[in-house]
Amino acid sequence: MSITEDVKKLLTGTVDEKLEIIERRTVERLRFLLGVEEVPEEFEYISYEVTLKRFNRVGNEGMASYSQEGLSMTFPDSDFDEYAAEIAEYRKKNDTNKKNNESAARFY
Repeated sequence: MSITEDVKKLLTGTVDEKLEIIERRTVERLRFLLGVEEVPEEFEYISYEVTLKRFNRVGNEGMASYSQEGLSMTFPDSDFDEYAAEIAEYRKKNDTNKKNNESAARFY
């Protein structure tokens, strides 16, 4: 699906279409941040929580904050900020495992 089609569905699509696009894009981003092909099961809660946050923010994308009649909302720079430590720890652990496996493979 193209970016244009995704944006059109986010603006005018059904709830199911919006959720499908947001979930797919969230998982793509999380895979990139983790450096994996498939999101490990222990990180699925991040996909869930970020998908929900992004869905609730449809129509307010790109805003840093919003205020109207006493209601004020502030949005993070990244939906993944609060998970940065967990993602970094996972990357560190897996980069170390990968290096150890590559070093061991050279001896065989």
